[in-house]
Amino acid sequence: MISRKKLLAVILLFSSSFAWFFIFYYYFDILIPGTSVDPFWHNLGVVLFLFSIVISAMIGSAIAPKFNRRKFLLIWIVTGIITTLCILFLRTEELFPIIGILNGISFGFGFPSCQAFLADSTIPEERGRVAGLAVFVSFVLVVLFLLFGSSLKLDWIGLLFMFIIIKSIGFLSFLIDPIDIIKSKGKPWMSILRSRDFNYYIIAYILFCIAAGLVSLLWIAVPETPDYEYANNLANYIRYIGLGLFALLSGLLADRIGRKKPVIIGLIMLGVAYALIGLLTTSTTYFINLLLSGFAWGIIMVVYLVIPADLSSPGIRERYYAIGWVFPIALYTGINGSARLLGYVPKIDVFSAILSFILFASILPILYAGETLSESKIRERKYRDYTEKVGKMVQKTKKEE
Repeated sequence: MISRKKLLAVILLFSSSFAWFFIFYYYFDILIPGTSVDPFWHNLGVVLFLFSIVISAMIGSAIAPKFNRRKFLLIWIVTGIITTLCILFLRTEELFPIIGILNGISFGFGFPSCQAFLADSTIPEERGRVAGLAVFVSFVLVVLFLLFGSSLKLDWIGLLFMFIIIKSIGFLSFLIDPIDIIKSKGKPWMSILRSRDFNYYIIAYILFCIAAGLVSLLWIAVPETPDYEYANNLANYIRYIGLGLFALLSGLLADRIGRKKPVIIGLIMLGVAYALIGLLTTSTTYFINLLLSGFAWGIIMVVYLVIPADLSSPGIRERYYAIGWVFPIALYTGINGSARLLGYVPKIDVFSAILSFILFASILPILYAGETLSESKIRERKYRDYTEKVGKMVQKTKKEE
C-alpha cells in the first residue's frame, strides 16, 4: 500500500539518523584530537549523551504533534548538523560532557517524530517489512562508514564530516515527500503507562537491554591476542550486516505470523548466545557469541519499532516511541559503555546464571501480552498467500496441458 516515494522518504529519514547515532557513539572517545581523554570525562560525556537523548526525546515527543511535522523534522536535522560542527570548537576533554549534551539533545528531540512518520506512513500488515528495511539500510550505512573510515584512516576531522554527510542524507526525504502529520487528540503520559500490553512489551524489552548491556563486563576478560582481535574486528562487520539481514527477516515474520513469536525467537537466540559464555575459551566461540547476539538484536529491534505503532494512534505515537524505543536503546548503550569503564570482571558461572534469569524473566511478560497485529490481518495474509500459491499451480497446470 505504501508508495515508492513514501517508502524511500521513510527509509532515508530513519536510516540516516539511526546510523548517525551508532557511528557517533562508536567514535565518541576519539572526537577530541591530540589528547588521551581521561576516563572520568569520557564516562561523564557518555552518560550525559544518553541522558540527554532520553530527556529530549520525552520533551520532543510531547511538543512535536503541536507543530508542522515537516518543519519540525527539518529543523531537527539542521540542528543535528550544527551540533556536530560544534565539536570543532570544543577541543578539550573538560568540554567533552558538553559535546555529549548537545549531540544527545539534537538526536533525541526529533527521533520519536521520525519514528512516528514511519508508523503513520504504513498500514499494520506491512509495517514490519518497512521497519525491517529501514533498520537494514541503517546498518548498511554503518558498515560502509566503518569500512570507509578504516580504509582511508580518517582523522577526527574526516570522521566529523562523515557524520555530517550521513546526517544530511535525511534532507533527501524532504525533496520526495511532504512529510505531513495526521492530527489527533493527545493523551496524558499516565494513560500510556497504564496500557497493559504496552507495559508487558516494554518491561520485556528493558530486561533484554539490561542483559545485553551487562554482557560487556565479560568482554573485559577477553585476551588481547591477535586471534581474538581478528575475531572481534571480523565479527563487528558481519554482525552489523547480519543484524540488518535478520531485521529484514524479522519484518517479514512480524507481518506474517504476528509480533509476539519473532520476539520470543530473538530472546531464544540471545539465550543460546549467552549459553556460550561459559565456553569463551577460544576466539571461535567468542566470534559465534558476537554474531548470535547481533542477530538477536536485529530480530527484536524491528519488532519493537512496530509495536508502539500498533498500540497507538496518529498524533500521539511520538510518546510511545520515546518510552518504548528510545529509552531502552539508551539504557542498553549506557550499560554497555559503563561496563567497559568499570573494569570489573564477574565470575562467569554466577554471571551466566544471572543473565539466564534475566532472559527468562523477559519472556514472561511477552507470554501475557496480547498480539498487536490483529488475528484477522494474520488470517487475511495466510489466505492471500494460499490463493497466490493455488493460482500459480493452476497456471502451471494449464501450461503443462
